[in-house]
Amino acid sequence: MNFVPFVAFLFFVSFVAAQTGKAFIPHTEALPIVQALRDDLIPSELKNRAAADLEGAWPAWISGRDAAVRARVAEGDEDSIAYLVLFGTTFTAKPRTTERELAALAVNSADGMKAVQPRIADFVAAVALPDANERLQFARQVFARHAIDLTTDAGRTQVRRFLEERVAGVATGAIPRSATLLDRGAAAADTQTLFRDRGLSSDTSIFIDYGIDQALAQLKLQGRLDTAAVRRVAIIGPGLDFTDKLEGYDFYPQQTIQPFAIVDSLMRHDLAAPDLQVTAFDLSPRVIQHLDAARERARRSEPYTLVLPRNLDRPWTPELVDYWQRIGGWIGEEAKAPAAPPNAGRVQIRSVRVRPAVTAAITPRDLNIVLERSEAASPADRFDLVIATNILLYYDVFEQALATANIARMLRPGGLLLTNNQIFELPPIPLGGVGFTDVTYMALPGIGETGDRVVWYQRQ
Repeated sequence: MNFVPFVAFLFFVSFVAAQTGKAFIPHTEALPIVQALRDDLIPSELKNRAAADLEGAWPAWISGRDAAVRARVAEGDEDSIAYLVLFGTTFTAKPRTTERELAALAVNSADGMKAVQPRIADFVAAVALPDANERLQFARQVFARHAIDLTTDAGRTQVRRFLEERVAGVATGAIPRSATLLDRGAAAADTQTLFRDRGLSSDTSIFIDYGIDQALAQLKLQGRLDTAAVRRVAIIGPGLDFTDKLEGYDFYPQQTIQPFAIVDSLMRHDLAAPDLQVTAFDLSPRVIQHLDAARERARRSEPYTLVLPRNLDRPWTPELVDYWQRIGGWIGEEAKAPAAPPNAGRVQIRSVRVRPAVTAAITPRDLNIVLERSEAASPADRFDLVIATNILLYYDVFEQALATANIARMLRPGGLLLTNNQIFELPPIPLGGVGFTDVTYMALPGIGETGDRVVWYQRQ
C-alpha cells in the first residue's frame, strides 16, 4: 500500500464523512433478553413483566440506568486520582508505592497506610498549587465537585481523608485490568463482570493493543479478514492515559493509545481499506474533549505525540517487547522521548509523532453502549470491526447482553467484535463466537503468566 496517498485520503474522509445518529435500545429487543436470562440476572424493576408491561416500564428504567452508568464515570475519575497518588512522580520525589505496600493496604494494614501517607501529603500540597500540571488541575476539579476548599486547613484535611479512603479502596481491588490472569477455572459470572461495582475507569494500556494486533494477524491468516477489507472501525471506550493501574506514569501529557494502535495494526497487516474511518465511542467528557482537541490540532497540520514507556523491571515477553519497539511505525515516525524523573524507576521510553491525517480520521462520539447504539445512515455504513476491550467487565450480565445487542446492531453481517471479555451468547443476539487469540504479557514470580484471551465474535 502506498502510504502517502493513503493518509492524504484519510484526511479528506474525516471532513466529508456523514454523521450518524444514535438511539436507545428498544424494549422489543430487550424483551427476548429478559426472557432468555435467569430471574436473578434481571433488574428487579423488569422481572416478571409481560410485553405490554415492559414497554411501559422501559423508558423510565432506561433513563434512570443511563444516568447511573454515566455517574460511574466520576467514580472512575476518583479511582484514577488514587492511582496517581500511589504511583505518580511529578508531584513528589518519594519512591512509587511498591507491590508489597499495595498488598499491605489491601488488608487494611496500618503499616500500608503509613507507607503512602508521605505521598498523600506531597499530593495535597501540590494540588493546592497545581501550576500547569493538567492532572493536578483535574484533581482540583474533582475535589471542587465535593465542595472541598483547598485554600483552607479544613479543606486540605478533607482531601487527605478522601485520598486515604480512596487509595485503600483501590488497593483492595488492585487487579491490573490490562493484565488479566489467564484463569479459566473461576466462575464465569464473576470473572466476566469483575468490575461491575466499580467506577468506570478511562485509563489505558499498550498491553491489550498487542493482543488485538495478534488477533488481527490470526484473523487474516484464517481468511476471516481480507486484504484492505476493514473500512469502518468502532472502538468502545478508547480511554485516556491519566495514570494506568499497572505503572502509573505521569511524566508526559495525557494521551489515548488504542485508536492509533488499531490503525497502525490494520495498516501493518494490510487490512485497512483506503477510506478507513475510526469512530471512538466513550462516556467520559474528558476523552471526547481530548480527541476533539487532537483533531483540531490535526486540522492545523500538527502531529499527535504518543509516549510509550516500558518498565524494565517487568518481565515482558519477547513478543510484547517486539510489539512495543515497532508500534507506530505505520502511522508516524520516531520522536524525541521525554526524560523520566529519577523516582520513576528503570524505564525505557519511545515516542512516536503521529501524522495529522491519521488523527483526523478518528472521530470521537458520546455513546453509552449498554443502552445506546449508533444508527448508520445505511446498511453499507455499518461497522466492519468493533473493538471493546477492558470495558464489558464493568457491567453485569444483563447490561452486557444489552451492550452486545447494541454492538450487533452496529455491525454489518459478517462483521467482527473483538473483546477480551467473554460474553454470554444468547439466542436473541446475532453474535456468535468463532475463535480466540491467547496472548501472554509477562511471567510474574508467585503469580504466573498474565495475559489476555481476545475472543472473536461474528455478526450472523
